[in-house]
Amino acid sequence: MSPVRGRLAGTDALLVVGCLAALGVVCGVLWWLAVDPAEFTKLKGGGAMGEAQLGKRFNADGWYVVLALVPGFVAGLALTWWRSRDPLLTSGLLVVGAAAAAAVMAYVGHLLGPPDPNAVLAAGKVGAHAAVQLGVAAWTAYLAWPIGVLAGALLVLWSKPLEPRG
Repeated sequence: MSPVRGRLAGTDALLVVGCLAALGVVCGVLWWLAVDPAEFTKLKGGGAMGEAQLGKRFNADGWYVVLALVPGFVAGLALTWWRSRDPLLTSGLLVVGAAAAAAVMAYVGHLLGPPDPNAVLAAGKVGAHAAVQLGVAAWTAYLAWPIGVLAGALLVLWSKPLEPRG
């Protein structure tokens, strides 16, 4: 690999992964704002959650998927169109960037979300409420980033005419 080509690949890596990680931060904040977490109620012997609150337990996963698929798809379109000099390299970088975005989004949402409900309930009186920490319950929700990003990339790659190698 020539030094110029290596420098261009490094620039592509920095831009693609960096853009997706930054998008993960933004989506983490949006996720925190969108989710109304379920709450435990302190009882004499511990904590409990009613039916309505149990239904809200999966609310966070649903919002995570929506807030990852849509921006991921748009980012996949834009980044593949912008950095499509080497489609194979760009596709690989998109997968790495999508993994970074998924992790960053989950981490930012968790940091901004409610504290540990066990600590809150331990300090509270009977009848006190403590929100569940913001997190992803179903690991499959993390696949929303790569699926969205790669779907956007495929749309761009399939719509471009083939360039002759030579």
